[in-house]
Amino acid sequence: MISPPRPSLSAHSLGVLIVLALAPLWLWGMFGRGLWTPDEPREADIAWRMSRQTDRTLPQLAGTPFLEKPPLSYWMSAATISLFGDSAAAARVPNLLYAAITALAMGALALAMQTDAASALLAALIAASALTAFRVSSWLAPDACLLAGSALALLGAWRGYRAGAGRHKAAGYTLMHLGAALGFMAKSAPGWLVPALALVTLVVWERRWSELRRWELYAGLALQGLIIGPWVLAVARTEHGAQALHALFWNNVVGRFTQVAAPAALDYTSGHRNTAGKYLLELPLYLLPWTFAVAAALCRAWSRVRAAAPSATAWRFGIAASLPFLALLSAAATARDIYAAPALLGLAVLTGLWACDAQRAPTRLDWLAVTGTRVLAGALGGVLVAALALLSASGAGAPFACLAAALAAAISTLAALLLAAHSQRRGDLQRSLAWTYTGYAAALCFTALAVLPIIDRWQDLPGLARRIHADCARQSLALLDPDETTIAMLDHGFDPDFGILTSNALAPRGAVDSWFRAHGREARVLVLMPGHAPGPLTRWLERLHAHDPDGDGVAGSLAASGAATLLRRYELPQGRRYALLGPPAVP
Repeated sequence: MISPPRPSLSAHSLGVLIVLALAPLWLWGMFGRGLWTPDEPREADIAWRMSRQTDRTLPQLAGTPFLEKPPLSYWMSAATISLFGDSAAAARVPNLLYAAITALAMGALALAMQTDAASALLAALIAASALTAFRVSSWLAPDACLLAGSALALLGAWRGYRAGAGRHKAAGYTLMHLGAALGFMAKSAPGWLVPALALVTLVVWERRWSELRRWELYAGLALQGLIIGPWVLAVARTEHGAQALHALFWNNVVGRFTQVAAPAALDYTSGHRNTAGKYLLELPLYLLPWTFAVAAALCRAWSRVRAAAPSATAWRFGIAASLPFLALLSAAATARDIYAAPALLGLAVLTGLWACDAQRAPTRLDWLAVTGTRVLAGALGGVLVAALALLSASGAGAPFACLAAALAAAISTLAALLLAAHSQRRGDLQRSLAWTYTGYAAALCFTALAVLPIIDRWQDLPGLARRIHADCARQSLALLDPDETTIAMLDHGFDPDFGILTSNALAPRGAVDSWFRAHGREARVLVLMPGHAPGPLTRWLERLHAHDPDGDGVAGSLAASGAATLLRRYELPQGRRYALLGPPAVP
């Protein structure tokens, strides 16, 4: 059990408790699995390349500059790969630091808002375990570093805003600039947007215009210049520095909000299209299992932000740190759930404020929210147990391991939720929420014991790459219209020489014919086929619902037309499918 701390608990002890409470989730999420699509194979290849580069100014994907993000997270992963060897776990070692910074900063922020230690603990737990925030912190991608920088920046913004003029205000705002610089070096403009929107919104809300004229607010810009400036100058001095800077700061920032003139590879409006209200509609999913608690916090904030007391500022800051950023994301041309993760930080702190208030003077809505959170956590635990039973019945996983994990998850979750209900009946809402977290975390961790090895088999791209390289060791290999995952899969650890065929204006047949003519009978072309390969799970599910098999796509069309010969198929169970094509048979 993760017991809520007493109000007298020191900040140091609270920090230790936060880390211990979240460690099981972090350790399994970061170090208990391989590299999964989407994104992780690409990010791992870039980090591996970075560990071998002599010039580390720009990240590289398969030897080509990768101009989507600044390099901080790649530098960090490259350092741990150099230290511990090339592995998924080594590449994710910095994620543990990012996650700890995020959780501790949110706990410190809630504590600085005059909540008690129990509420600060809950704010940290929610910031780290809400579904999208947990996914981001565990995923090998720059978003985890951005989240840590945003958390530090929000903590600094609050301390600077609330401190009196002088040294303490300057220190707070300098921490904000440090977090913003780290966030920028991880993922560009969002590193600045999160704290800037929060602070400006709060200043406008409270009409505290004098805050914008204080020297303490701007002194930390020198620190940002020292962190960001040398890298920008280094990029400018590269062979194609002007084009690189244009791609990094125009295509990757403005180009995500509206279509700009750019090559197809840098047109970000063509993928992950946004729709009106997408983030607001999906927000309840991002917050699982804390959706009802956050909803209750927002309801209480409706009255708290209008109060005249100084305590209203904390509630306003929680709103300012979340909703404006979500509104800005809603105006972007592209959308992914992970983009919203920084907005969850403000909602987590807001929920910490609610927990402190509700413990002192609970309303019927507060009781319903605590009950609903417990029921929701139990339902999610039930889904995980049912998934384990399904994997066992289908033969996708070892039956004993799946059933043992299901039993352990069911017993531990049920026990924790019963204790949560008991605590709520005694009027201890904070302890009830802490027990709810314990049950939810136990369900995730026990499920991970059995499920992660199964998914690793479905995602075994390194094994697939070894088979492809072995079959093409003496051939000239080209990839037809490959995605970044395919390029990274074949590059990572091999440093091979393969071609890229793009059929933009040409039909696929024209690109393939040209490759075969140029490289002769030993030429090979690898094509990603649509859909997923069958496996034990899909075959078991076909008993309930018939599923038409996925076709061979472009590879099948080329083979059927006589433009190529389908030499070999590569498949991962429940995973990717590839076809290896050779020249057409000689008449």
